[in-house]
Amino acid sequence: MISNLLGIGIVVGSSLIKIPQLYTIYTKSSRGLSLSAFALETIAYFVNYVYGYVHAYPFTTYGENLTLTFQNIIIVGFILKSKFKTILFAIFTLSFIFTPKEFVDITFTLSIPLSLASKLPQIFSNYRNKSTGSLSPITTFAQFAGCCVRVLTSIKNANGDIPMTVSFAGAAALNGVLILQIVTYSRKQHSFSLPSHHRAVSKEKRLD
Repeated sequence: MISNLLGIGIVVGSSLIKIPQLYTIYTKSSRGLSLSAFALETIAYFVNYVYGYVHAYPFTTYGENLTLTFQNIIIVGFILKSKFKTILFAIFTLSFIFTPKEFVDITFTLSIPLSLASKLPQIFSNYRNKSTGSLSPITTFAQFAGCCVRVLTSIKNANGDIPMTVSFAGAAALNGVLILQIVTYSRKQHSFSLPSHHRAVSKEKRLD
């Protein structure tokens, strides 16, 4: 019962989970966001959706992947800054719906390392720049929490599907790394800006 309610919450919440990230990009920029990370993540989302649909699992165990796919396509579009390239990417991603049923399991299994690898470009980019750029803390934390819940719902409602459980567990771990980077680099940036603020205040006091 609890896992069902959690699943419903994830599906409903997924329609809003990328809004903070989209808002950050729209009001600021896509600076620091990895195109390869979001592109791979988008494909993995849709393959995950197709897998759950073909296996006739309860929609509450995989439904969020559909809305996340479309939200990510919009984010990729912002990063690409090209309507034509975005349309081509969307067509390529959505074409996985035509995957023959006998190949769906193989495709999903192959998408697991793809899904996990999708986080690595962003993690390395953050590490290289010592900044998370326009990466939204709210969206990242929501994804981490959602993946943790999905581990539970996969075990309870998807017959303990091992590939699905492993996929969500791995994604939760890597989202955890992103959260750690957000906290670490935001603190460093704050510590660097703090002395200059104090110097400005001290200078004002001397002028007075």
